[in-house]
Amino acid sequence: MDSRKALIDRIFDHVENDDVDKAVFACVRLSRSVGDVFNTLLFLKELRPDKNQADQIFYDEVKGLRVAAQEYLWKVVGEHWLAGRSLEYSVTDDPDRTVMIMGVGEMKKEIEHLQETISDLKAPQGMDGYDLAAFTDRYDATKSQFRLRQLGIRSILERIRTRCFNYASKIEHQLAGQKGADSFLMSVQNEVNSYFLSRSEDTYNKLRKATDLLSSKEPEDSALLLTSIRRAVNSAADYFYPPVSEDVACIDGKVRKMGSEQYLNRLYEFVVRSFYKSSSTELVKAELDCLMVFVRKINDMASKGVHGEVTDSEAKQGLLGLYLFLFNIIEKTECDTSGLSKHPDPEK
Repeated sequence: MDSRKALIDRIFDHVENDDVDKAVFACVRLSRSVGDVFNTLLFLKELRPDKNQADQIFYDEVKGLRVAAQEYLWKVVGEHWLAGRSLEYSVTDDPDRTVMIMGVGEMKKEIEHLQETISDLKAPQGMDGYDLAAFTDRYDATKSQFRLRQLGIRSILERIRTRCFNYASKIEHQLAGQKGADSFLMSVQNEVNSYFLSRSEDTYNKLRKATDLLSSKEPEDSALLLTSIRRAVNSAADYFYPPVSEDVACIDGKVRKMGSEQYLNRLYEFVVRSFYKSSSTELVKAELDCLMVFVRKINDMASKGVHGEVTDSEAKQGLLGLYLFLFNIIEKTECDTSGLSKHPDPEK
């Protein structure tokens, strides 16, 4: 925990000093320390190593994952990198080249080089008026192109700098929410939070909100915690199995609604479909059964406007059950290609 806090502080210092390349290196170390493979790969890509280095780095980071998981990460990381490096205009002679393909360290040096080149663009001494005018026009056009390139590079660097700051801030909040937990529960919570941090910000924020309420001493916050748990379960269901408007023939042969309000149906169907052939599916189903009973109790209490029946221990038990369930889902998803790259198809 202390080493991660030191890394976060270092990132903030680099961001404030505009040392974007140093901030990216620190973000790589931080993302690795929390097991965030997605952001590790994304920050490493900002360094733009050569192809052999890039291939080796990618292999080292994902070698423990299945092939489908590796392909998924390669695709999504590439998409995020491309979006962050794209400009609305070209900074070269080719109007179609709007992507800045340079390492973050190279970009800082390129800005300095361009500034030196602009300063050196001066007409020779002793030229007559017509030649001087021609040279001046040509140099002014060149300077404008160089300044446009500087502007584009600075825009990309600012995006990266902002992302480093936001990432350090999110991990800082995540670590703050883990205080008071023992090492095992901390590892469970950390893996779940890290998973959703790069995949579903809505689920991550709802889990963090519930965690923040966990430490509250106010009696009414126990009821708010239960509400936050229910919203987190709903959000997780939306991520794993988005709502559909049509009735769905479930794996047990029954036809059920799978709309926005039927999030428990969707979550259950995701589990039985995704891990149907797994030997440990019954454990996850048992955890889900307990969680569903708990959430239905919350729904019943909310519909009746009853809050006094909630105890502090029940609220904590509910949050713990949710984290353990999501932890097992994530562990199985990482080993089961059917749950990683796509949601279960209701028509199959």
